[in-house]
Amino acid sequence: MLLIALTSFADNAKILVKQKSGNETILELATKPVITFSGEDMVITNDFTTISIPLADIDSYVVNAGTEGIEQPIIEKNLTEGRITFNNLPAGTTVHVYTMDGRQFKTLAAGKASNAEVNLHSLPKGTYIISASNKRVKVINK
Repeated sequence: MLLIALTSFADNAKILVKQKSGNETILELATKPVITFSGEDMVITNDFTTISIPLADIDSYVVNAGTEGIEQPIIEKNLTEGRITFNNLPAGTTVHVYTMDGRQFKTLAAGKASNAEVNLHSLPKGTYIISASNKRVKVINK
């Protein structure tokens, strides 16, 4: 049996289980749900209820850490103009450019407009991993 205990989240944090049948189960983490996997089922128990969902019917499950209203970072790739843009970043977020052998090649910070742009024309030819926040993209600069 596998046990997942969810603690230390914002007041409005939730777990969302989407099923292949189209049903959705949403539980607030303030109710202290405990998730276990028993046999062929995911079992979610909190102070008020126990829900059992067959694993075969689960499409996905995610924990929303209570960040409604905060847009997640988005990567826009405009390879014809040679740029990668990260949008919706918190101001000052560092964007890292790494070579394929893991060396940090360049860094830049998102501005007040919540975006950062990497100009591929300014990089030598090669393959790079560009990352910011929890988003990353692999590019080949020819």
